[in-house]
Amino acid sequence: MAMRLLAAALFFAFVTGPAVSAQQAQGNAPGQDANPPAQAAASTAVPPPPDEVSFVDKAKDWAQQHQIIERLNGDVDGWYPRLGGMTRGGGFAVGPGYRFHAGNVLVDVSAGISTKTYTAADVRVRWLQALDERLEFWTNYRYEDFPQEDYFGRGLTSIDTNRTSYDFDSINFSALGLFKPLPWLRLGTELGYMSPDIGEGTDAKFLSIEQIFSDADAPGLLEQPDYLHTTFFADVDYRDERGRPRRGGFYHVALGFWNDRTLEQYDFKRFDANFSQWVPFDADKKHVVLGRVGLSYVNNETGSRVPFYFLPYVGGVDTVRSFHEFRFRDENALWMTAEYAYTPMKWFSVATFIDAGKVAADWQDVRPTGLKRGYGFGVRVHSNRQTFARVDLATGGGEGWTLFLKLGPSF
Repeated sequence: MAMRLLAAALFFAFVTGPAVSAQQAQGNAPGQDANPPAQAAASTAVPPPPDEVSFVDKAKDWAQQHQIIERLNGDVDGWYPRLGGMTRGGGFAVGPGYRFHAGNVLVDVSAGISTKTYTAADVRVRWLQALDERLEFWTNYRYEDFPQEDYFGRGLTSIDTNRTSYDFDSINFSALGLFKPLPWLRLGTELGYMSPDIGEGTDAKFLSIEQIFSDADAPGLLEQPDYLHTTFFADVDYRDERGRPRRGGFYHVALGFWNDRTLEQYDFKRFDANFSQWVPFDADKKHVVLGRVGLSYVNNETGSRVPFYFLPYVGGVDTVRSFHEFRFRDENALWMTAEYAYTPMKWFSVATFIDAGKVAADWQDVRPTGLKRGYGFGVRVHSNRQTFARVDLATGGGEGWTLFLKLGPSF
């Protein structure tokens, strides 16, 4: 936890230091002192030698010279720092990335490793962009190794002391088609083949999953199938900035079909919906309220089961922040968030929030009653277009305080 806070503090100092230095320079500018000798001394002061230039100024100059912000935003080709890109709860993750154009083809290759030794690598290729950028075709390859995933059991009655660890590895290759008939509407279809693998967890603080749970408690623990999966989705997106929205909305719905191609025991369908709305209270958008509602639902085919690692969940940085990641799992999940953010300076915001949610075995039980709740506050480090880092501290769920650090956009 200390390492995460230190990393966030250093990042914040990096991006805000130049603004503070500029303010101090303006406050000591010649002509603001009525004492003539002082004014003369200020005007004849010898500039500091190059080796006395502050570290923050050097870092700022280096970042501008190497277009770090533009690289993070994806505005320029070449190398870029990958921030995050792991699963939730994977820890502070960084790594290298490189993107380039080969004619009209865009290639983006990146990899990362986290403080919990989670690793992931992605190769994304955009083969087609036509009709004034309204039509796109991508292929994606992803490898991931997450050795300390958490499983507490199934349902709202699962207990915190049953927390276990497991290793989730997978290889996924997919083809993605996108069509934007309107600037704010995106329709898509993804077809992919995925090979997951479950192993013993490596978190020394908790038992490995097979030491507490059986295959009956955690379906798919003993054997994992390969999947052919197809997902249809639609996005309504009229946010002012995708990387750091302060006005507008984002509404997402998706329907997926997961077909077990090797064991013929784990066929299921999945529905996901997410509705987010940002409302500013002033013209400068320094005061913003976010409202968010999410819903997930899976349904196994007759004679099949849903693997425990694909069950919808509540708990963690993007659902109910007063609980650990993936704290509650079942075939249905509902969560809600209300968040207020205030931006006192260009690179920095503070936020306070209330979260609530639940899981249930029967979709008819997914209603806004008996919710698990939480509340807390956080800080955000960002540019006008992109959120770089987010720290949230929450409680209220009856299981103490939880701290989350996430790189990249908030949701």
